[in-house]
Amino acid sequence: MSYFRKNARESLTKLSKITHIPVSTIFDKLKEFEGTVINKHTCLVDFRKLGFDIKVHMMFKVNKDAREEFQNFLLNNTRINSVFRINNGYDYLVEAIFRDMKELQDFSEKVEKYSVEQKQDFFVLEDIKREDFLTFKTGIGALV
Repeated sequence: MSYFRKNARESLTKLSKITHIPVSTIFDKLKEFEGTVINKHTCLVDFRKLGFDIKVHMMFKVNKDAREEFQNFLLNNTRINSVFRINNGYDYLVEAIFRDMKELQDFSEKVEKYSVEQKQDFFVLEDIKREDFLTFKTGIGALV
């Protein structure tokens, strides 16, 4: 699994050579994990290189009666990259991507239509480490 986390496009043959595990075993495990352990195959994108210069993490505390409607708003908004249900005084943690401050402002105005009691914004200046858990590290060995 660690090798797939590092590069999901690596050929099964090459992984077999690296790990000394038969290709058929790797294939069978991959098929077994898809839909259970593996939720989806994806890539990490540098959004700034695509013209999306604003990445912001937002925390929302929402009136209990409006949570379902607000959650649906978040899930259906094209600028929302990730949504997490959280605790400790807030209900949602959201990662959102915008081209510029105007798009962020437009989004914030739409949020005002819901019963948001508190909102905190944290602008991401730089990704220092991202999606690295359970990736193979040279000398450490595979974890899974």
